[in-house]
Amino acid sequence: MKIKRPRYKWQPLRQSATNSPFHDAVIEETVRVYNVTREEAVAKLEAYEAQCTYWINDLYQVQRRECGGSMVHLNIRRRDGGPIMRDWRHFQQIKNELVGEECEAIELYPAESRKVDTTNKYHLYAVTDPTFRFPVGFDERDVEYEQLSDKPGLRQRPL
Repeated sequence: MKIKRPRYKWQPLRQSATNSPFHDAVIEETVRVYNVTREEAVAKLEAYEAQCTYWINDLYQVQRRECGGSMVHLNIRRRDGGPIMRDWRHFQQIKNELVGEECEAIELYPAESRKVDTTNKYHLYAVTDPTFRFPVGFDERDVEYEQLSDKPGLRQRPL
């Protein structure tokens, strides 16, 4: 039995307001983790927020954070907070819209000692220089948008 999924029309991301003011729970957690006063915690959170812009569409909220130099961190989550049943094309489109079509991004699966797994979020790290290439991946473009149902194991959903 073949399951038909509804086709989703991508909604472009638009900039939204920041998450400020900070919730008391976030401030209290920052005080605890960094062993600082409440005022120092708020200052730390404000400094972090100054590096960020927020973008939304009907499905996603993305925090775009400048990391210094030409590196950008994209923190992607569903707006309803649920798990992302990931669509690679959506993440590619997010990267294209917020960093650039010819810029590259990676997703890191870190050592357990550096793992961050607190909520249903994905993290992409992108370079804003469109001439930069990571020393991994394919060298040439290869896309297929036709259905290859006659070849076992090769399927591509329509755009």
